[in-house]
Amino acid sequence: MEFEEILSSLPEKEGNGLYRKDFLRTWDMSDEDIKLIASAAAGLKALRDRNISSKFFDSGIAVSMFNNSKNMGMEFAFASGCDMLGLTLREMSGRIGPGSLAETAAMVSYMADVIGIRDGRYIEKSSRYMTRMVNTLKESRDNGVMAQRPYVINLGSDEDSPVQTISDLEHMALHFGGIENLRGKKIAVTWAYSPDGTRPLAVPNGIVSLLSRFGTNLVLAYPEGYELMPGTEERAAANAANSGGSFTRTNSMEEAFENADVVYPVNWAPYNFLQSRTDFCDANLERGIELLEHELKENNMQFVDWECTESMMEKTKGAAALLLHDLPAEITDISCVRGEMTAQVYNANMDSLLVQAGLRPYVIAAMVMLTKSEDPKAVLKSLKEKAVKRYI
Repeated sequence: MEFEEILSSLPEKEGNGLYRKDFLRTWDMSDEDIKLIASAAAGLKALRDRNISSKFFDSGIAVSMFNNSKNMGMEFAFASGCDMLGLTLREMSGRIGPGSLAETAAMVSYMADVIGIRDGRYIEKSSRYMTRMVNTLKESRDNGVMAQRPYVINLGSDEDSPVQTISDLEHMALHFGGIENLRGKKIAVTWAYSPDGTRPLAVPNGIVSLLSRFGTNLVLAYPEGYELMPGTEERAAANAANSGGSFTRTNSMEEAFENADVVYPVNWAPYNFLQSRTDFCDANLERGIELLEHELKENNMQFVDWECTESMMEKTKGAAALLLHDLPAEITDISCVRGEMTAQVYNANMDSLLVQAGLRPYVIAAMVMLTKSEDPKAVLKSLKEKAVKRYI
């Protein structure tokens, strides 16, 4: 898409519904909000592709908090996205305790413009933690402790991973020529085997909730007992009905892949396991968590054939089909004995998967810009007109 076309898709001044907002869950954002993030990300990428600086800030810091949920790709995406806008990154590790949350949140936020948090190990805890952080920052600002507060971006929680899923949506839109062209496409989101097998639900939970909003024919596949969070399938079904698409669930990976336009094979831990792990955590029973995780890994081995293979890909639209993954993937004969996909499938789709991952910094930068600027169209236009070279 040409830069002028991107600009024309952005709203005029005061049309930015994300101004001074936090980014915790996509289902709390409107369709227009989602499209705005994608368009702003495309605009920032177009500037960088043209060697034009996108320094939006003269100074300021971005704070990252990766709590018990490290992910090198998302760490670098957040660092890159914030640096692209002119912010200096300050990394923190570990949760802020509830007794010192107000004090510490304020101390790290005086000159901060954004806080990115990844915290997804324990179900129903990470989203509450992010919400408490938002409320604490609001209270500090309202009480005059800070002249302005930083806004929070969810980099992966127990419920959702909005940076990842909006990047996935943007990748599909680029592949098919626009978000509107996803209408009627069959998209298969399927559980896939992993020897680790304890990954959170954020990605499948989030991608099912998001893609069902745009008229897709969405199929969710998983073995019996590997359900997502309560309410997710109901949300997806309601979204599909409202958007003119469809939502179905099956216990067959083969059925999901049949004639699919997009496939997203990814491992996740079942909700019941995650709930039990949280209960053990609350009771300080670390040995119980170890035994529970061992039991899940043993149970996963019943479904080693839930693997994205060449023969499985042949069931799709073939060469026209798009393979997605949030990376890193568990790759058979490369990172493990049996995994989510074979080495042949991974190698054949590696370039596309890396392009998909490479959109995350732009989505993060777009979120920061949109929450800080009431008029993103004017910002992008000004940066283009100044045409400051990023390097000479």
